[in-house]
Amino acid sequence: MDLIFQKGSKECPKGHALLYFTNQDNPSEIWATYIITLPIEVDIKKYMPPFLVNDNNALNSSDFNSFAFPPSPELLGSLENVQDLAELRDEDLIEGGNIDINDSANNMMKINEILSQYLNLYLNNNSKNIEKIDEKESENSNVNSLMYEFMNVNDRMTELSKLLSKLLFAIENSQDSLILECEKDIVSLSSFYPQNHKINKIVEYTKIKNKSKIAELYFKRCLYLAKENYEKVEEFEKLIEQQEI
Repeated sequence: MDLIFQKGSKECPKGHALLYFTNQDNPSEIWATYIITLPIEVDIKKYMPPFLVNDNNALNSSDFNSFAFPPSPELLGSLENVQDLAELRDEDLIEGGNIDINDSANNMMKINEILSQYLNLYLNNNSKNIEKIDEKESENSNVNSLMYEFMNVNDRMTELSKLLSKLLFAIENSQDSLILECEKDIVSLSSFYPQNHKINKIVEYTKIKNKSKIAELYFKRCLYLAKENYEKVEEFEKLIEQQEI
């Protein structure tokens, strides 16, 4: 059966929801449980005593991707109470239909079926979102490559200088996502330089604490190589050799 969302949508599940049922013998009574999908994979065996791990070799991480608690619905009051709670906590709200409150085994089975459906919806939607992010990053990368292609030597060196400054800032402030972004842009830009310009060395030493001097020397070497000033290139190669000893 399709899940009935009273709040939220199957196109964009939040990953956590209040699931409610109506007492078939008393429609004014609402019984509910809470379902959640974990955003992080967990190896449950890491948190079990060794003697239990040996008896549970069949366990795997996917068994704990999602769960419902309580495992059988509990009385929560009226429908209005559930709706208010879902609104207050910004939860998805799913209607599970009518139940016999005395048939715990069947109720737990219903919850597990709905939980499985909800998990699949969440994983499918999450996968689509990741694909969209990858597509966007790819588009941005293509735009940057096109821009770099039409730059002259001086403009490319200016752009490289900006990216290295940005990378250094990201490293000093432990901004991992910005570090990755800068490195991708630098790799894209470096494709327009011959390998002997050693852009990788500039990045390598920029990322090493207390090695900024060597990074600067490699950058200046690259600059003069791009300008075909080989006398200066030789001068900076000697300076680099002295620093790397």
